[in-house]
Amino acid sequence: MTGKLNDKIALVTAAAGAGMGQAIARRFAREGAKVVVTDAHEKRVKETAQGMSKEFGYEVLGFKLDVRSQK
Repeated sequence: MTGKLNDKIALVTAAAGAGMGQAIARRFAREGAKVVVTDAHEKRVKETAQGMSKEFGYEVLGFKLDVRSQK
């Protein structure tokens, strides 16, 4: 990849499943962004962040966040 996102921070919601959110988070990381992943499922988002941290060689942060709810 070209590193188009070097020195940028990307916050990606719904990133703990096997769908578009995780694919986008991985693409951003490959482009050089520091990535923060969120999802409504705490266990899965932590596992995703840990796996991406190992894969990309830096700490990817993962937080439980349900963007469907105002609470």
